[in-house]
Amino acid sequence: HCDAADVVGLLCYRTAKAGGRSRFISSVTVWNELFARRPDLAARLFAPLELDTRGDGGLNFFAVPPCRYADGQLRTFYHADYFRTAQQHRGARPLGPLERELLDLYDEITNTPGLYLEMDFAPGDIQLLSNHSVLHARSAYQDHPEPERKRHLLRLWLSLPTTVTWRQRPSMGVEGARLLYAVARGRLRDRAYAALSR
Repeated sequence: HCDAADVVGLLCYRTAKAGGRSRFISSVTVWNELFARRPDLAARLFAPLELDTRGDGGLNFFAVPPCRYADGQLRTFYHADYFRTAQQHRGARPLGPLERELLDLYDEITNTPGLYLEMDFAPGDIQLLSNHSVLHARSAYQDHPEPERKRHLLRLWLSLPTTVTWRQRPSMGVEGARLLYAVARGRLRDRAYAALSR
Protein backbone atom coordinates (compact mmCIF):
# COMPACT_ATOMS: atom_id res chain seq x y z
CA HIS A 1 0.00 0.00 0.00
CA CYS A 2 0.91 3.70 -0.05
CA ASP A 3 0.29 6.27 2.67
CA ALA A 4 -1.34 9.67 2.18
CA ALA A 5 1.86 11.73 2.38
CA ASP A 6 4.80 12.43 0.08
CA VAL A 7 7.24 10.36 2.15
CA VAL A 8 6.91 7.68 4.81
CA GLY A 9 9.77 7.23 7.23
CA LEU A 10 10.52 4.45 9.71
CA LEU A 11 13.10 4.48 12.49
CA CYS A 12 13.83 1.17 14.20
CA TYR A 13 14.22 1.46 17.95
CA ARG A 14 13.78 -2.26 18.75
CA THR A 15 13.28 -5.29 16.52
CA ALA A 16 10.76 -8.08 17.02
CA LYS A 17 11.77 -11.51 18.23
CA ALA A 18 11.30 -12.84 14.69
CA GLY A 19 9.89 -11.57 11.39
CA GLY A 20 8.67 -8.07 10.61
CA ARG A 21 10.68 -7.67 7.41
CA SER A 22 10.04 -4.52 5.41
CA ARG A 23 9.03 -5.09 1.79
CA PHE A 24 8.84 -2.48 -0.93
CA ILE A 25 8.30 -2.38 -4.68
CA SER A 26 8.21 0.26 -7.40
CA SER A 27 4.63 1.10 -8.33
CA VAL A 28 5.89 1.79 -11.87
CA THR A 29 7.20 -1.79 -12.04
CA VAL A 30 3.84 -3.09 -10.85
CA TRP A 31 1.96 -0.98 -13.40
CA ASN A 32 4.28 -2.06 -16.25
CA GLU A 33 3.81 -5.73 -15.35
CA LEU A 34 0.05 -5.26 -15.06
CA PHE A 35 -0.03 -3.49 -18.43
CA ALA A 36 1.99 -6.31 -20.05
CA ARG A 37 -0.45 -8.91 -18.73
CA ARG A 38 -3.78 -7.07 -18.83
CA PRO A 39 -3.80 -3.62 -20.43
CA ASP A 40 -7.56 -3.38 -19.87
CA LEU A 41 -7.07 -3.70 -16.11
CA ALA A 42 -4.13 -1.29 -16.12
CA ALA A 43 -6.28 1.39 -17.76
CA ARG A 44 -8.89 0.95 -14.98
CA LEU A 45 -6.36 2.29 -12.44
CA PHE A 46 -6.89 5.79 -13.85
CA ALA A 47 -10.60 5.80 -12.96
CA PRO A 48 -11.73 6.39 -9.36
CA LEU A 49 -12.22 3.59 -6.86
CA GLU A 50 -13.99 4.18 -3.57
CA LEU A 51 -11.57 4.32 -0.64
CA ASP A 52 -12.57 3.47 2.94
CA THR A 53 -11.39 6.33 5.16
CA ARG A 54 -11.98 4.33 8.37
CA GLY A 55 -13.81 7.41 9.64
CA ASP A 56 -10.97 9.88 9.10
CA GLY A 57 -12.02 13.35 7.98
CA GLY A 58 -15.61 12.88 9.10
CA LEU A 59 -16.69 10.59 6.26
CA ASN A 60 -16.71 6.87 5.55
CA PHE A 61 -15.41 6.72 1.97
CA PHE A 62 -14.75 8.76 -1.13
CA ALA A 63 -13.57 8.07 -4.67
CA VAL A 64 -9.91 8.42 -5.64
CA PRO A 65 -8.09 7.27 -8.79
CA PRO A 66 -5.25 4.89 -7.83
CA CYS A 67 -3.03 6.20 -10.65
CA ARG A 68 -2.47 9.46 -12.48
CA TYR A 69 0.30 11.26 -14.31
CA ALA A 70 1.90 14.40 -12.91
CA ASP A 71 4.62 16.16 -14.89
CA GLY A 72 4.98 13.08 -17.08
CA GLN A 73 5.52 10.72 -14.13
CA LEU A 74 3.22 7.98 -12.95
CA ARG A 75 1.94 8.70 -9.43
CA THR A 76 0.22 5.98 -7.43
CA PHE A 77 -2.03 5.92 -4.39
CA TYR A 78 -2.88 2.28 -3.79
CA HIS A 79 -4.42 0.59 -0.78
CA ALA A 80 -6.18 -2.64 -1.76
CA ASP A 81 -7.63 -3.32 1.70
CA TYR A 82 -9.21 0.14 1.85
CA PHE A 83 -10.59 -0.19 -1.70
CA ARG A 84 -12.15 -3.52 -0.74
CA THR A 85 -13.63 -2.47 2.62
CA ALA A 86 -15.25 0.69 1.26
CA GLN A 87 -18.08 -1.57 0.06
CA GLN A 88 -19.19 -2.19 3.64
CA HIS A 89 -20.52 1.35 3.94
CA ARG A 90 -24.04 2.26 3.02
CA GLY A 91 -24.11 4.12 -0.29
CA ALA A 92 -20.80 2.74 -1.53
CA ARG A 93 -20.72 1.32 -5.02
CA PRO A 94 -19.89 -2.41 -4.88
CA LEU A 95 -16.75 -3.53 -6.65
CA GLY A 96 -17.55 -5.16 -9.95
CA PRO A 97 -15.86 -8.28 -11.33
CA LEU A 98 -13.33 -6.13 -13.26
CA GLU A 99 -12.34 -4.16 -10.14
CA ARG A 100 -12.01 -7.33 -8.04
CA GLU A 101 -9.86 -8.91 -10.74
CA LEU A 102 -7.75 -5.76 -10.90
CA LEU A 103 -7.10 -5.68 -7.15
CA ASP A 104 -6.32 -9.41 -7.04
CA LEU A 105 -3.88 -9.25 -9.95
CA TYR A 106 -2.24 -6.06 -8.64
CA ASP A 107 -1.68 -7.73 -5.27
CA GLU A 108 -0.37 -10.87 -6.97
CA ILE A 109 2.20 -8.80 -8.88
CA THR A 110 3.33 -6.97 -5.74
CA ASN A 111 4.03 -10.38 -4.15
CA THR A 112 6.06 -11.73 -7.08
CA PRO A 113 9.58 -12.72 -5.97
CA GLY A 114 12.21 -10.84 -7.95
CA LEU A 115 10.05 -7.73 -8.31
CA TYR A 116 10.14 -6.56 -4.68
CA LEU A 117 12.95 -5.92 -2.21
CA GLU A 118 12.95 -6.90 1.45
CA MET A 119 15.06 -5.73 4.36
CA ASP A 120 15.44 -6.52 8.02
CA PHE A 121 15.62 -3.62 10.42
CA ALA A 122 18.33 -3.24 13.01
CA PRO A 123 18.14 -0.71 15.84
CA GLY A 124 19.02 2.72 14.47
CA ASP A 125 18.05 1.90 10.86
CA ILE A 126 16.03 4.55 9.03
CA GLN A 127 13.92 3.94 5.94
CA LEU A 128 12.48 6.76 3.80
CA LEU A 129 10.17 5.90 0.88
CA SER A 130 8.26 7.97 -1.64
CA ASN A 131 4.54 7.26 -1.38
CA HIS A 132 4.08 8.44 -4.97
CA SER A 133 6.19 5.71 -6.55
CA VAL A 134 6.88 3.01 -3.93
CA LEU A 135 4.48 0.55 -2.31
CA HIS A 136 5.42 -0.87 1.08
CA ALA A 137 4.37 -3.69 3.39
CA ARG A 138 5.57 -5.61 6.41
CA SER A 139 5.73 -9.36 6.98
CA ALA A 140 4.14 -10.95 10.03
CA TYR A 141 6.24 -10.97 13.17
CA GLN A 142 6.50 -12.65 16.55
CA ASP A 143 7.19 -10.31 19.43
CA HIS A 144 8.94 -10.74 22.75
CA PRO A 145 6.62 -11.34 25.72
CA GLU A 146 8.30 -8.67 27.85
CA PRO A 147 6.87 -5.17 27.21
CA GLU A 148 10.31 -3.53 27.38
CA ARG A 149 11.60 -5.81 24.59
CA LYS A 150 8.65 -5.50 22.18
CA ARG A 151 9.14 -4.34 18.60
CA HIS A 152 9.23 -0.54 18.47
CA LEU A 153 9.32 1.46 15.23
CA LEU A 154 8.74 5.19 14.96
CA ARG A 155 6.79 6.28 11.86
CA LEU A 156 6.93 9.68 10.22
CA TRP A 157 4.86 11.07 7.35
CA LEU A 158 6.30 14.03 5.46
CA SER A 159 4.75 16.44 3.00
CA LEU A 160 7.50 18.01 0.95
CA PRO A 161 7.48 21.64 -0.16
CA THR A 162 6.94 22.02 -3.87
CA THR A 163 7.09 24.83 -6.35
CA VAL A 164 3.96 24.99 -8.47
CA THR A 165 4.40 26.34 -11.98
CA TRP A 166 1.75 28.41 -13.72
CA ARG A 167 1.21 25.49 -16.08
CA GLN A 168 0.39 23.16 -13.16
CA ARG A 169 -2.01 25.48 -11.35
CA PRO A 170 -5.14 24.86 -13.44
CA SER A 171 -4.95 21.07 -13.06
CA MET A 172 -4.13 21.39 -9.34
CA GLY A 173 -7.13 23.66 -8.92
CA VAL A 174 -9.38 21.15 -10.69
CA GLU A 175 -8.05 18.28 -8.58
CA GLY A 176 -8.36 20.29 -5.37
CA ALA A 177 -11.95 21.20 -6.22
CA ARG A 178 -12.71 17.57 -7.10
CA LEU A 179 -11.34 16.40 -3.75
CA LEU A 180 -13.24 19.05 -1.76
CA TYR A 181 -16.44 18.18 -3.62
CA ALA A 182 -15.93 14.46 -2.91
CA VAL A 183 -15.33 15.11 0.80
CA ALA A 184 -18.31 17.49 1.13
CA ARG A 185 -20.59 15.13 -0.78
CA GLY A 186 -19.39 12.18 1.29
CA ARG A 187 -20.04 13.98 4.57
CA LEU A 188 -23.55 14.95 3.49
CA ARG A 189 -24.23 11.38 2.30
CA ASP A 190 -22.98 9.83 5.55
CA ARG A 191 -25.03 12.28 7.66
CA ALA A 192 -28.14 11.49 5.63
CA TYR A 193 -27.67 7.75 6.10
CA ALA A 194 -27.01 8.25 9.82
CA ALA A 195 -30.24 10.28 10.14
CA LEU A 196 -32.23 7.60 8.29
CA SER A 197 -30.95 4.85 10.56
CA ARG A 198 -32.07 6.62 13.77
